[in-house]
Formats: sequence, C-alpha cells, structure tokens
Amino acid sequence: MNKALLGLNVVLIIAVGVLYYLYFDYTHRDSHKIEQAQTAAANTFKIAYFELDSLQTQYEYYKEVKDYLTKKDADYSAQLNSIRNRYQGKLREYQEKGPTLSQNQQSEYEQQLMKLQNDYQTTEANVNSQMQAEMLDKLQSVKIKIQDYLKTYCASKGYAYVFASSKDDDLYYKDSIRNITDSIVIGLNAQYKATKTK
Repeated sequence: MNKALLGLNVVLIIAVGVLYYLYFDYTHRDSHKIEQAQTAAANTFKIAYFELDSLQTQYEYYKEVKDYLTKKDADYSAQLNSIRNRYQGKLREYQEKGPTLSQNQQSEYEQQLMKLQNDYQTTEANVNSQMQAEMLDKLQSVKIKIQDYLKTYCASKGYAYVFASSKDDDLYYKDSIRNITDSIVIGLNAQYKATKTK
C-alpha cells in the first residue's frame, strides 16, 4: 500500500509539474502575441508633428502671403491716416479762425468736421472688415496648400495623423523623432516653386 501511495504521489507531482509547465508556457506565448499585436498596431498608427512657427518662417508661399497682408494693412492705414490728417487740418483751421467766423461759417466748419469724422469711422469699419476677410481668405489658402501636400506626403510615409505644434499650444512633451518640419518645408517649397514657374 505504501508503494501504491508513493507511486500515486509521484504521478501527482509529475502531473502538477506538467500543468505548471503548460500554464507558464501558454501565458508566455500569449504575452508574446500581445506584444506583437501592440507593435503591429503602433506601426500601423503613425503620428508625426511639424513646428508651425518654423514653417511660417521658412515656407516661401506663407512668407509671400504675409508680405502681401502687411502691404495691404499699410495701404489701409495710409488711407485712414489721410482722412485723419484732413480732419485734424480742418480742426486746426477752425480753431484758428473760430473767433472771427460768423455763425454760418462756424456751422459749416462743424458740419465738415462731423462729415470727416463719420467718413473716418465708416472707412475704418470697412477697412477692418475687408482686412479680416482678406486675412482669413489668404491664411486659409496657405492651410489648404499644407493639407493638400500632407495628403500625399502621409500616404507615402504611412502617417495616420500629423499635428501642427507651436510654442503656444498645450502640448507638454514632443518626441523629436516624430518632428517632420524640415522635410515638409522642403517639399512645400519645391511644390510652390514648381507651381510658380508654370
């Protein structure tokens, strides 16, 4: 009987050992498969970013749009300054001649001053709305050019998402390996030069 119990214990110990081996082998293979699945998912879901500030200083089309908007703003400011200078000249003239003017002449000056002030306010409102509309339109065209370029760029590189990053965003860490600013700037400038020469 002792031999039978001893034999049974040996068989049970061997069975427990085999079960432990099979369990740990299964969990090891399973964790290896999970790691492979995670690696495959990471490789199919690629993310990159570009520095918007650098792009704005290096992209030729953006610089051209910025120069155009700056010139337009200067033109609008000159237009407003011309009206303001006429108003101030007329006001000075009115103040100098004020005591010697008749009642009709004084009311004429006041009407002219009010008209110049209204012209200034109307022109300022029109200029501001025109400038905002033009700025929105021009900057939207820059954004569309970048997006169109990124469609082909990301298709060839396998990126699922590309984010624009700037010093003012709320991103606390960026891996510099994922920074594609330089290659985007080179590609965008080459594309712009090609369309400009056509």
